[in-house]
Amino acid sequence: MPYSELSIRSLVALFGIPLLLVCTFAGGVVFYLLVAAIILLSLRELARIFAPEKGAGPVRLVGSVGAVALLTDAWLWAGSHWGWLLLAGTGLILIVEVFRDDPQPTAVIGGTVVSWLYLAVPLAHFLWLRGAPGILGTAPGSGPWLAVALWLMVWCSDTAAYFIGFAWGRRKLLPSVSPKKTWEGTIAGLLTAVGIGALLAALLPALAWDVTRGLYIGFLIGVAAIVGDLAESRLKRGAGLKDAGTMLPGHGGILDRFDSVLFCVPVLYYLVTL
Repeated sequence: MPYSELSIRSLVALFGIPLLLVCTFAGGVVFYLLVAAIILLSLRELARIFAPEKGAGPVRLVGSVGAVALLTDAWLWAGSHWGWLLLAGTGLILIVEVFRDDPQPTAVIGGTVVSWLYLAVPLAHFLWLRGAPGILGTAPGSGPWLAVALWLMVWCSDTAAYFIGFAWGRRKLLPSVSPKKTWEGTIAGLLTAVGIGALLAALLPALAWDVTRGLYIGFLIGVAAIVGDLAESRLKRGAGLKDAGTMLPGHGGILDRFDSVLFCVPVLYYLVTL
């Protein structure tokens, strides 16, 4: 890995991580706006993935409005209107396509609906996780710490996988999906998530986890992170793209940075509520 690339990657993380933590602890409208920004920026990149050719892909206006509507409903009404919002949004995009001269209408319609299910619905769970007032199996006021625990498990897992894979990775994991990912890096990332889960259980009483629970939560978050990463890689590979975007130098796009989080947030939420 070139030194300049590592420096840029580290600099982005140096500014980005504190920003995410401040917004997480602030909660309320600040955290809502953070999640909304991640969704809308990722949706823009997802449009490029679904339709690298001009004239196809999710309709950004309808897709963005639908995503914000789903997120807002999750924030204010616990997602009680998701059913009719998805139905109305799908109907609207079908109507819009009747009057558009798109060469690939199925990509437009399918891509828009998938963007809601892939981005808005999973990340809406982050609002519920962060706002949890002592949900099942956790202590009162644990919401911010649950969100921070998730950030830490994902970040540390991703970092370990990146550096171990670069330094000692030899055996390719799924070269047809992600040519650079190795078994060594993947296992290192998984073990790191398990270790961080156990460490958080021991150090953060607000989580009310024993070490055993921290171990299996860390394991499941590690698995979810791997699946999320590979899922986005498969989408990019199908579109012939290396990165989803260029907004974060050294990291790629917003979606490249948060692909694992999309899968990890619902997993942690349901682990601590079911």
